[in-house]
Amino acid sequence: MHSLLGLSLRLPRTGAVRRQLYLANRSLNTKDSAQPSTTNPATKAGDSAQTPATETPPTGEQSPQPAPSLAPHAGEPEEKIEYIGNTRFPRPRPKPRRTITPGDAVGLDAPAGKVEHTPLTTQLEQKWRDVLSPEKNLESRAKIIREIGESHFQNILDLRNNGDKLFEAPAHLIPAVKAKFLPNLEGKTLAGANVDIVDLCRGKTTLLTVEFVKFAEKHTKSFIDVFEKAYLDQPNVQVVQVNIEENWAKAAVLRMCLPYVRRAIPKHRHSTYVVHYGGVESLRGSLGIANPLIGYSFLVDSKTRVRWYANGEAVKSEAINMVSLTQELIRKAK
Repeated sequence: MHSLLGLSLRLPRTGAVRRQLYLANRSLNTKDSAQPSTTNPATKAGDSAQTPATETPPTGEQSPQPAPSLAPHAGEPEEKIEYIGNTRFPRPRPKPRRTITPGDAVGLDAPAGKVEHTPLTTQLEQKWRDVLSPEKNLESRAKIIREIGESHFQNILDLRNNGDKLFEAPAHLIPAVKAKFLPNLEGKTLAGANVDIVDLCRGKTTLLTVEFVKFAEKHTKSFIDVFEKAYLDQPNVQVVQVNIEENWAKAAVLRMCLPYVRRAIPKHRHSTYVVHYGGVESLRGSLGIANPLIGYSFLVDSKTRVRWYANGEAVKSEAINMVSLTQELIRKAK
């Protein structure tokens, strides 16, 4: 300590030197306070009354402020960040699962009309008018913002964290007065005919299945196998299987794979297996299709009303309920 004071008398009193002396003295005081005290315990009471004055930095100097603590506050759980593999990219967090309440009516409030077939020139003219329309531009902008907010892997995260079953289907039909109508969709069957699914389902009790990916085939197949085992020979009962591909690049691959699909599907179902290429956002919204990676099954009555629906792979209770509810629809249709 004395050597530092003597050094301070011989050096010019510049601000930098004064600063260094202050920090050196402070470090020495810190070391001295850290050493164990050898004072007699009897004298501690008297010494405690005399509080040494706190050393202050020289005039014009500010004492260094402690660095802010990054630790969580007391009572707050520490946030855990998961990374993708060995990278430093944080793993996307799954959002709460979006689903409908089991038993709620899904579909359209009014019967669906025919799908309008417009010539290509008319479609191009309408597209050009939409480009010049401020209202259509605002709608397109809102759609783009909505799509940007959705993670590309959100549906995969939903499956990983919650499984491939949204809910177990109810054991009762939706009442006819509350049931809504099936939305229309045009597609091409494996037999080569262009059809509308509403026209295909009208007049018959139908098990309609919808799938978007290969992973969902085992879900819809679990319902189809049970349904056909019970009602294969019934004349007014049928299975309509809809395969939808919204991505244009994957649609080209699906077209090339159609011969394989024809061999995999029984021949008696070629006329009711419908393939659709293109976006079906309105159909997904009206039927409550939250995750397109899961297969969906619907019981549609002869008036094209959606009376029951399920998702994922069929459990035993759902398969039993589907058979009994189909029998009820057949009896009411007579």
